[in-house]
Amino acid sequence: MTARTKNMMMMALIVAPFALTFAFVHLFVDLDKLDRVNKGSLIIPHVAIESLQPTNSNGDAVTADSLAGKWTLLYIAAGECDTACKNGLYYLIQQLRLGLGSDAPRVRRVIAHSAPPQPSLRDFLDNQVAGMIEISVDAEALRSNLGAAFPESTNPENHIYLMAPDGQIFMWYPSHEDMEQVLLEADKLLYDLKRTLKGSLIG
Repeated sequence: MTARTKNMMMMALIVAPFALTFAFVHLFVDLDKLDRVNKGSLIIPHVAIESLQPTNSNGDAVTADSLAGKWTLLYIAAGECDTACKNGLYYLIQQLRLGLGSDAPRVRRVIAHSAPPQPSLRDFLDNQVAGMIEISVDAEALRSNLGAAFPESTNPENHIYLMAPDGQIFMWYPSHEDMEQVLLEADKLLYDLKRTLKGSLIG
């Protein structure tokens, strides 16, 4: 057996499994009937964080570059913080991030205020979920940009968002008062986040 023949046989052995898989998928699997992979609600088109006119505590503009390098779990608050808000901040952001294990450092926690935080929210941020990055966003810019992803009767505040390292907000999840719903939402968010981190070399 010549070296050329051996090489051709080796190539055939390498290619064969891929060819069989391709044939199986296209002959026996209806791709249109497969469940969508993501569990959260996609935001299409994605919304750039800079379009919300974010600023830091000094009033300086927050740019996408300043948030680069990590993925972001983002909560948008409207001043008050009810039970659903607290569940979102604690279980769906703080605890969920810790559940990522070694991938936790790749994800930052950010809260964006569309209104000044009231005492109950301020106390919760300081004592229960300390360490979140806090920024402010313009309420009108928030509604005119991110609000387009929601029905007219739904505000973009009081939800959890996934933001890519380039500053694009691309997926959202609701917060809940009921703990059973919180746990179900946590499973969805954790699934999407793990899948995103696995497929990314960023962060």
